[in-house]
Amino acid sequence: MKKIMVLTLLLSLLACSSASAIDITAETTGATRDGVIYSLYLDGKDEEFDAVDLSIVGDGVEFLDILQGWDGFIPPGPGYPSTFISLFLRGPTFAGGQGWTLLNSDATTAEVRIAGGPLGAKIDTSAPIFLANVILPVGERGIYTGKFVNEGNTISEVTGFWPIPEPSSLLLLGLGLISLAGTRRCTQRPEA
Repeated sequence: MKKIMVLTLLLSLLACSSASAIDITAETTGATRDGVIYSLYLDGKDEEFDAVDLSIVGDGVEFLDILQGWDGFIPPGPGYPSTFISLFLRGPTFAGGQGWTLLNSDATTAEVRIAGGPLGAKIDTSAPIFLANVILPVGERGIYTGKFVNEGNTISEVTGFWPIPEPSSLLLLGLGLISLAGTRRCTQRPEA
């Protein structure tokens, strides 16, 4: 019984995202007929860095509805029903524009890639920054890997996936495993 409780605790800890100084968060912002729309944000947590190298892929699946451009004259924002890199990263002329120089950026069915930062300046991490919008098929998950650099030195690397199971789902999983162990133990007791 103790072994199963320890195993349940370890599984719960592994399934939860690890706390990092810099993190990427993905929020569900809508749905389309075929997929779920996720908006990804950079949460720098007031760390100081000047460049980002981020790769976002589907876990064995392709992204849906790739957008390479503008919706009229308006840059699409979080929740827009397409997979794209935020145009707000580039333009300081937009409200909330970051003014980054993107050295490698692309949105394809296989990968969303963002590499760059503001030349000669630090990335403003006082609030989360909208990075990209992606659409995954219903029930699938995405994986991101990122490197954060300050003056040529890597200060943080992150890897993660989304959607992450909710804590209540992990609790139900743990309780189910404990009850299975208890049932097994009761059925294995020798009769006196």
